[in-house]
Amino acid sequence: MPCPSNFVASTRNTDVSDLLFVHPFNASSYFIPADKGQLVSAVMSAAQLGLSVRAIGTNWSLSEAGVAEAVVDTTELNRFIGQPFPNPGPDLPQQRLRGASSDFLARSCARYAGTAGRHVVQIEAGIKIKQLLADLSACGLSIATMGDGAGQSVLGATSTGTHGGDFTTPMLAEWIRAIHLVGPTGQEVWITPADSPFGFPPLVTALEDWCLDTRFLADDDVFNAVRVGVGRFGVVYSIVLEVVPQYTLIEVSLEHRWSEMRAELAASRITGGGVTGVFNAPFRDFDSGWFRNEVLMRTYVPPNQTFTYKPGPPIWNFVPAYYDTHPQVWVDLLESLGLTTLSNDLRGGPVMPLHHMNLVFSLCDFERCWMRRRWKRSGVVGDINVAPLPDDRLGDAIKNNKTNPPGIVDALKERIEIGCLEHALGSIFEPTLVNQLDWYLDTEIPNIANQHLQNGLTSLEAIVLVLHRIATDPVLKDEAGPKVTRSVTELVGRGFSRLARAGPASGDLNKNILDAHDYGLDGAQSGNSSEFHFDATTTKYLDFIDAVMAAAQKHFPVFGYIGVRFTPQASALIAMQQFALTASVEVATGRTRLLPDLFSDFWNEVHQAASDLGGIPHWGQEMRQTAQQLKLHYGERLTRWRSALGEIAGGAPQVFSTPFSRDKGLEPLVAGPPAEPAEDDALEIFMLALEAGVD
Repeated sequence: MPCPSNFVASTRNTDVSDLLFVHPFNASSYFIPADKGQLVSAVMSAAQLGLSVRAIGTNWSLSEAGVAEAVVDTTELNRFIGQPFPNPGPDLPQQRLRGASSDFLARSCARYAGTAGRHVVQIEAGIKIKQLLADLSACGLSIATMGDGAGQSVLGATSTGTHGGDFTTPMLAEWIRAIHLVGPTGQEVWITPADSPFGFPPLVTALEDWCLDTRFLADDDVFNAVRVGVGRFGVVYSIVLEVVPQYTLIEVSLEHRWSEMRAELAASRITGGGVTGVFNAPFRDFDSGWFRNEVLMRTYVPPNQTFTYKPGPPIWNFVPAYYDTHPQVWVDLLESLGLTTLSNDLRGGPVMPLHHMNLVFSLCDFERCWMRRRWKRSGVVGDINVAPLPDDRLGDAIKNNKTNPPGIVDALKERIEIGCLEHALGSIFEPTLVNQLDWYLDTEIPNIANQHLQNGLTSLEAIVLVLHRIATDPVLKDEAGPKVTRSVTELVGRGFSRLARAGPASGDLNKNILDAHDYGLDGAQSGNSSEFHFDATTTKYLDFIDAVMAAAQKHFPVFGYIGVRFTPQASALIAMQQFALTASVEVATGRTRLLPDLFSDFWNEVHQAASDLGGIPHWGQEMRQTAQQLKLHYGERLTRWRSALGEIAGGAPQVFSTPFSRDKGLEPLVAGPPAEPAEDDALEIFMLALEAGVD
């Protein structure tokens, strides 16, 4: 029999929303378990009520993968089960542990030679990645990779295939080594690969609060299915996750011309024969090589002979020989950029191959694009620019008035006056232009802000509509429109405005490099975002970008961006990374729910282009592709995934079935039989324990 608790906190008819307010819904039952027993109770209670079930953490997913009649909020399941092993630093405090300290990881690794030199943690699935980064940092550890934001729960991120831009490091789900799942009947399942150090039942059953009813599955297909399970298999209670020693990230952001970057990407490769093109950017220090060349090609020589680096694409096609014969120029330039200390720390270090790229450009100005590049270094260097940029007056106003749009009116008017009005006031022969701008500043902007307030909408939604109205106004579009779209483009590039950053991979909020998310904007923004994955050895991802640009030009102005990243192939069966090197292309726009169809024609063309070119949609972003299209993408891997689901779902496949899973073909191929009686499992485990001499 399952092992539920007698109580689990819950509410009824609870409104649930995602990060960008794309798919709000009402949950008939909303459970908040505080431990494993309560988690089992939540699943069993929902099943007895005949409700479909999904677990959510922060609910950042923009697809409807997490929408169900009953929700299990995993926020309270956020602790470690035992200390990291081996732990190179201080132990975690007791309040970060679930129950008594466990030696499960140490005893499991002692039995398996393949774990030598590797680090693992056992964590509850609801822990937020940002909390995990802080905890691991205190122990001298880190995760190997992640997406740009750390607000998701670990399992919320991994179950939808969330990835970063590391083209040699597999995504976070690939670092899971064992999974403890609560299935549709409340029965727990411990899942590992067939050859796993964490699949020896006598040691697993020694974990605190173990339920004898738990089923063991040492099966590669089931394991590879559940790692990217899109919430369909059940609610994951905990995982064993491989982590790595703390490392330093060196980050450089530069602006390029898209026409030139497109040509470089088309000719760039990562193959068994080597790395070419934009992927080939080894970096040792600032004294020579790639970084020095890129900076000097953007350095101006004004009449007063003060050498000045200016952000933007290169002004030289090559580094002038003058710099080689005047080395002090480079020394002074580093000093002016505030990079002397970092330069000294890096000098003489190892050559670091490029491992991360994130390319972004604006849908308002296709030629301007920014590339963030990162290199890993095991040694420590001095932190530089780790904390985010300070906000300007408008940014402060937005964060302090997320759901009070009138509170940002003065700051927005000030920005528009600076950006548009000063030129218009000089047009003494165009009083109509000045009057129209005055009408926006005095009347229409406050009116739009009040409309959003009355409809319960956010400040950024109001800004999207204000800017769109000005940019398309028949009187203003020729004069003020270009200034608006230029401002939007500058906003897209703001996150790439720091030439160099360096610091630890893990750490507290704003004290690590991996987490680039601005949490102050959460709750203030609405938008649309989809991401599609292509074989990076072909040019189809570039063709898709061309199609998106054409759609944005056709429906100009579209306020948003395109992001391009590269990741290696994944072993999880329905991970989007189906190719040796996968190119992911993310398209995102702002949005106001007051006029939800503002960019709808653009989005229709984006999704059609992705379908035409074979783009695989991200499970955690907005997706319109059908079950048949997804079947073509994944082929026999989806068949194996569905067979594994039948193995887990047993006699209750309906519990975690939702409209999303049915629409996308994420249903059992064949429902498997109910699990064997608990007595048989318990007896088998007992005999194994006797044989192994484990108490």
